[in-house]
Amino acid sequence: MKLKIFLFCSLFSFQNLAQKTKLLYPKDYFLFPINPKQQNYLAGGMGDLRADHFHAGIDIKTQGREGLAVLATADGYVSEIRVQTSGYGNVIFLTHPNGYVSVYGHLKEFAEPLATYVKKKRLESQTFEIQLKPAPSEFVVKKGQVIGYSGNTGGSAGPHLHFEIRDANNNILNPLNFGFSEIKDNTPPIFQQLYIKTLSTDARVNGEFGRKSFTPIKKPDGTYTLNGNISVVGEIGLELMAVDKMNDTHNSNGLTCTELLVDGQEIHYFHLEQFPNAVSHDINVHTDYAYEKTIGQRIQKLFQDDGNEELPVYKAILSKGKLNLEDGKTHQVSIKIWDAYENGSTLNFTIKGEKPESSVTASPNKLPVIINYSTDDNTLIIKARNLKTVNSIAILNFEKSSTELAISYVKNNEAVYLWDLKKGLPKSIRIDSVEKALNLQKTILPNQASSYVSDKLSIIFDTKTLYDTLYLETNNIANRIEIGQPTIPLRNSINVSFQPDIKVSLPEKTSVYYTSRNQRRFLGGKWNSDRIVFKAGLLGQFTLLTDTIPPKASFISKSPNYVAIRIYDNLSGIKSFKTYLNDTYILADYDAKRALLWTVKSDSTQNFIGKLRLELEDNQGNKSSFVTEVDEHTKVVATKKEKHVKTKHKPKAKAKKGGKKKKKH
Repeated sequence: MKLKIFLFCSLFSFQNLAQKTKLLYPKDYFLFPINPKQQNYLAGGMGDLRADHFHAGIDIKTQGREGLAVLATADGYVSEIRVQTSGYGNVIFLTHPNGYVSVYGHLKEFAEPLATYVKKKRLESQTFEIQLKPAPSEFVVKKGQVIGYSGNTGGSAGPHLHFEIRDANNNILNPLNFGFSEIKDNTPPIFQQLYIKTLSTDARVNGEFGRKSFTPIKKPDGTYTLNGNISVVGEIGLELMAVDKMNDTHNSNGLTCTELLVDGQEIHYFHLEQFPNAVSHDINVHTDYAYEKTIGQRIQKLFQDDGNEELPVYKAILSKGKLNLEDGKTHQVSIKIWDAYENGSTLNFTIKGEKPESSVTASPNKLPVIINYSTDDNTLIIKARNLKTVNSIAILNFEKSSTELAISYVKNNEAVYLWDLKKGLPKSIRIDSVEKALNLQKTILPNQASSYVSDKLSIIFDTKTLYDTLYLETNNIANRIEIGQPTIPLRNSINVSFQPDIKVSLPEKTSVYYTSRNQRRFLGGKWNSDRIVFKAGLLGQFTLLTDTIPPKASFISKSPNYVAIRIYDNLSGIKSFKTYLNDTYILADYDAKRALLWTVKSDSTQNFIGKLRLELEDNQGNKSSFVTEVDEHTKVVATKKEKHVKTKHKPKAKAKKGGKKKKKH
């Protein structure tokens, strides 16, 4: 879905400049859902840069505790309820007469009558996770009605309320545009780092290919500048690390709006006033995915990269923010950033569009030639040390031909050669009689169905798998395969069929795990003779691992009113659990973050006296059963470290200023 409304920034000074929203918002329609009419604070904002998604809505601080009353923001009806291990945890969706939908996530508990309704449905289905869509007439709510209590369920990493407002088309809107006076903010965003990146083989920044980093310096007038000279040639793109700050809190949030101007002309404009929920994953082409996976920091591009076609948050500009400066002139560059409250900051600096002098000769060396290579977008980067002549030529060998490649530049006596992979995939490189094989197998184009097939590996790409062209690298050793680089994002999953070199003795207990960068994530797979077929939403390394050990559990707290159990699995992870009292199914809640499971009363009269049995199954199908006896005198209390604190609903308390930053989903 394309956003039809484009938003414009004024080109005046910041005294008169502000980002302007173009959509209309009912300012007095919605009630703030936590402690209305009091000052509140945010742990997260709309559009914060998160792993694999833009943050939707806002995260409201709850004074570092659970159990605050959550209020319906307006009249409406409960249109959806979910109980989830991850994601939003316990979450409520309310649909309102004006077509908007409000969302309340990470709840500790649902208020009545929803609590009883959800318990009843979970008992009927004998499951923890559940998704329910009541009829519009079933749960009608009034503005200000208590619908739940704040918590820390699902993917939350600290107590808070996740709150969203969506339109009828499931577009995520910024709740702060609806005029909530409970949030105060007159603090402008902060520039942290600027990056200039080459986008073609003939591009350079200060004489080099790749990415150069520059630190903004804040001036007494509040604007920012850069020290030092910047010279560029060829096609380049700018990238930015910047955060927003809010009053009386230490949290760092994302930007709402960015604008790039060169010589007073706008060449890039981004505004996250709204975005379709379906394309939130496309943050992986709005930010520099490779930089995040390599360095661990998220930086956003001030240009639309190849493959960034579906995010409707940019102003349509022909250049898409990419610069090509080769005229020998000095250009004035301005970057302007805003938050949702139209607080802004600006960074001004100059770039000279000229090719700086750089050496293309190396000092010969008698040591053995060392050749390394890597890929960056469409460029093959070859680096060689210990050349035998001052200008040794690289020979690129293809399947039926070869070509010569001269040194692009030399830095610290290391020769750099650059090859545009759109011209073909070399099979090997030879420099000064030393040859290095390459592992580039095939060019996979975006928006086309394609496949790669070898004796032991086949990979299927659908028309929406890729954002951009993939120069596929593969490798398989024993029970491990490598597919592409983990620095390249996928839009959709790939379908893989793999035959390991070593015969698997227990295929029924063996599955595929994603094992790149010290991760170990269960993916599963289905065996077909001696091959395993699986789906993967990431590129990188995949390993076959065998899991024969069933899940384990330990009872850490027991009484007639409450039983808490620690559960864990050594490898594939917990798939399901069920609890029984005297062979009758009873409810239990689960917090995966703490590996903690506890019994839940279906009504106030229920107790847990008798034989309590826990059935566990992991993702590999290993099962285990644990039994304990509880009588009216049983009282086993968890240690302080393990104790699951049952939060009581306390009267509303005045919001505390600031506080420690709480991580959030």
